[in-house]
Amino acid sequence: MLRWNRCVVKKLAGGRLHRGVNLNSSLCEVFHENTKLTPLSQRTAGTLAASFLKSDVMHHLAAGPYKVYSLMDRQELPPVEPRDTVERAIVGRRSRRRYSRQAVGLGDLARLLFLTYGRVGRGGGARPIASGGALYPLEFYVTAVNVAGLEAGVYHYNVEEHCLDVIRRDDGGTTARLSEIVWLEDIETVENIGAVIFIAAFLPRTTVKYGDRGYRLVLIEAGEAVHNLGLLASQMELGCCPLGGFIDNALSGYLEIDGVDEVPLVPVVLGRPETDRER
Repeated sequence: MLRWNRCVVKKLAGGRLHRGVNLNSSLCEVFHENTKLTPLSQRTAGTLAASFLKSDVMHHLAAGPYKVYSLMDRQELPPVEPRDTVERAIVGRRSRRRYSRQAVGLGDLARLLFLTYGRVGRGGGARPIASGGALYPLEFYVTAVNVAGLEAGVYHYNVEEHCLDVIRRDDGGTTARLSEIVWLEDIETVENIGAVIFIAAFLPRTTVKYGDRGYRLVLIEAGEAVHNLGLLASQMELGCCPLGGFIDNALSGYLEIDGVDEVPLVPVVLGRPETDRER
């Protein structure tokens, strides 16, 4: 591991050193700490996002956010129509922001967790997604808001036993506290959601082998997991919405993880989508 002088660490961390970063910290640790949101930087980020939505750049991207080789020869491709359940789930996947109060079943939650990251192989070791070095650094947490057969509260998905470890039962403020930590403004009625699945990562599980490069592998794996959740929810006629805005250290405290070695990466809202008739 690289040895750093204090000036280099401060420069790379932008003067915003948080707990866990020290002179022995790797580049990926410094980068992760420096990209965390705090209550102050959250407001700055919100202002920047609002300005971007009104900018000419936004209108340009909305017209077509992709690359085109306009002067090159082209090879035409045959048209494609979805043919089976998997392909229809891919085409039908959307980020849903409106939910009914209808509860999500405990069986549905179990299927989502198991088929996203459970041990699905006959020998018990295989998982549904690829992982760098088969190290599987991700951890899944659930805030149950409206899940039939499950008391409201915060849970950890125990992959070994395929069960939920109880972190804490609902104290009456689970949803309210969550709204203070995660940007849920786009979700019209938070009380109508079924649950929030948090994808976290124990970084040393991968970086101990791959060093800073392992951080990329962890993020790739988290993206695979979010995609699995979205496709499964689509196939099960559930709604889900990944969110990128949250106060990192506050969410770590909410999940009772250290926020240094184990860090939250993506909250995914889950629920029964509101139908056009209900709107």
